[in-house]
Amino acid sequence: MTAFRDRPLIDSGHRSGGLRRVMALAAVLLLAGCENLMQKYEARVEPVNAETVAETEKFSDVGTDKRAIEAKEGALARSSDATGGAAYQNKLFPGTGRFVAPPGKRQQGSPEAGGISLNFENTDIREVVKVILGDILKLNYVLDPQVRGGVTMQTGRPLATDALLPTLETLLRMNGAAMVRSDGSYLVLPVSKAVRGTLVPQLADAATPLPSGYNVEVVPLKYIAADEMDKILKPLVVEGSVIRVDRKRNLLLIAGTGQELNYILETVRTFDVDWIAGLSVGFFELRYSKAKDVVKDLETILGSVGGGKKGADGGVGELVRVLPIEGVNGLLVVTPRSEYLSRVADWIERLDRIGGAGSAEQRIYVYPVHNGDAKNLADLLNEIFTRDRVEVKKSASLAPGLKPKRLESTRVKGKEPQVQRPVSEVAATSTSFGRPAADVRVVADEANNNLLIMATARDYEKIKNVLKDLDIVPLQVHIEATIIEVLLSDELEYGVQWFFKNNLNGGYKGEGKLDGTIDDSKTSGLGTIFPGFSWSLIDSANNIRFVLNAFAGDARVNVLSAPSVMVLDNHEAKIQVGDQVPIATQQQQATDTTSTVVNSIEYRDTGITLTVKPKVNPGGLVTMEIEQEVSNAVETESSALDSPTIQTRNISSTVAVQSGQGVILGGLIRSENAGGKGGIPGLYDLPGIGAMFGETTNRTKRTELVVVLTPRVIANEQDAKRITEDFRAKMKGLKGSF
Repeated sequence: MTAFRDRPLIDSGHRSGGLRRVMALAAVLLLAGCENLMQKYEARVEPVNAETVAETEKFSDVGTDKRAIEAKEGALARSSDATGGAAYQNKLFPGTGRFVAPPGKRQQGSPEAGGISLNFENTDIREVVKVILGDILKLNYVLDPQVRGGVTMQTGRPLATDALLPTLETLLRMNGAAMVRSDGSYLVLPVSKAVRGTLVPQLADAATPLPSGYNVEVVPLKYIAADEMDKILKPLVVEGSVIRVDRKRNLLLIAGTGQELNYILETVRTFDVDWIAGLSVGFFELRYSKAKDVVKDLETILGSVGGGKKGADGGVGELVRVLPIEGVNGLLVVTPRSEYLSRVADWIERLDRIGGAGSAEQRIYVYPVHNGDAKNLADLLNEIFTRDRVEVKKSASLAPGLKPKRLESTRVKGKEPQVQRPVSEVAATSTSFGRPAADVRVVADEANNNLLIMATARDYEKIKNVLKDLDIVPLQVHIEATIIEVLLSDELEYGVQWFFKNNLNGGYKGEGKLDGTIDDSKTSGLGTIFPGFSWSLIDSANNIRFVLNAFAGDARVNVLSAPSVMVLDNHEAKIQVGDQVPIATQQQQATDTTSTVVNSIEYRDTGITLTVKPKVNPGGLVTMEIEQEVSNAVETESSALDSPTIQTRNISSTVAVQSGQGVILGGLIRSENAGGKGGIPGLYDLPGIGAMFGETTNRTKRTELVVVLTPRVIANEQDAKRITEDFRAKMKGLKGSF
């Protein structure tokens, strides 16, 4: 009798997330409030095209794996117009699929045998009460005179003492009587008198065992409505067991014997479950079609699966409810079968596209530009659809009074356009777009890098297909330049230097030095004037009177510069390393010699300047427009103006080379030759011995500029990472060289 009470009355083990509960609750409310609406749709069902209906047979082949629903939800999220349009929120919430509680543990084995046998043959019920309550159990009882009836009973095996009261309650119930415990005794009276004024309702509690006799229990319902539970109980329990349905408090008042109450409470526990958690709910926002149109077509498909319209026997329509949410142009789908949800999602997507293809209604689509520039893409769309300029919206929203341009395309035969990099060089190709079904308006929102497109679903699909090819990750080019300046010089000096301060007297001595190491303490720094081998004649005052010098030099000076730069395809990059040198451009002075001289000064950039603009074609060939300049400031010798002279070497060229290969630009050679003789007049010109009385100088100087450029195309993150690692390795090598 108490076995059931040791188990929970209500199964609350199935709960769902907050969002799914809210969606499911909304579905239930809408289902309850829109039943007439659904019936109206049934009356207005129209057939869809043959292609759509032909695929309905696939609907019945559904799986039970919830992973399919999760995969479908991910696919819907990825297909939410990631390349354009608003972010459509298609959500699937698979339910548990359980709408009744699992059965409890049933008692095994037969009742405990006892030593009491009962055999009655058409015996008065009053006599039976006396035998069981008075003679056997020795209990006090009061018998209502209205209790009448006969009993026939025979026990096949003896009963235990604990089974006597339940047995008596069953016999009384069969005769319309009940036994109520009151003040230590039992009242045996008709059922109609058992409740009124004799029983106090008790809250159904699993921890409290049911008292013997007829009782009234209060059963609060947690999930199911009281009216619905009453409908379930009426055909299952004894008439009159449910004495009250309290809708406000959502509870039931039940009355009966202990055994009857156990049956009722077990039934309540079975059906009072979180059935909303068992429902599978999906919300689908439509992109192209109207919600009410898709509902009609979808109901036709669901009804045809069962062999008839929605609601027919065996049809799926009764298991799948579809409600249009016109405020957001979406559909709410509710079904007790989670496997149906993914199938319905497929059909909604198909019907949305089929219905939207023929719709002439315009909508505003927001296309977020991911990689390109909204203004440039808008210009390219104009080149495809019209020759007009597209209007550029500076602010983040489409304000009232905006006057976007109209896009129209001409009908051109041919294939779909094939877009190639670079974006700015997309050529005019043949298209099969045709003229738009309605006026198409495009606004470039530069602030947020978005495109606002007003078009029909069909026209937007065409525009979006073009944007998918245009809105791509731009290529980058890493250009490494090696600038080499080679200085070649060849110098030969030989001769005799005479220094006559006084007349030649005695006391002279000779001194020879190698590498020009004449003692500077005696020569006042002449060691730097006469490099190489020198022989000098020194007087008694340590003054050099005669120097014989022979020097030959061959020097190579290499100036190496290796700048590198990263630049977007079809964009210009510039590197400049050097100084700004002040140049006097004008000098003014009044006729009065005492007036101040006024100079006009401007600054001129000197050093190394590299300007390059790469263009990459699909085959990896890099075309570069190059401007290279090397300049330096030198002292002015041709003018009395105190201002430096700017020496400039310049290369301007356009070359093409494959990615990763180098190209050499060079050959800018400047050559200078200088020579001369000097010495004692009349003697340094003598053949053979003239060098003993003079000096001969020959100087040759040649400067050559060589530029080596190596472009590398960066198409993805791996290429960029590899370039960065190479640069780091070079920096580490540079650090180790010092």
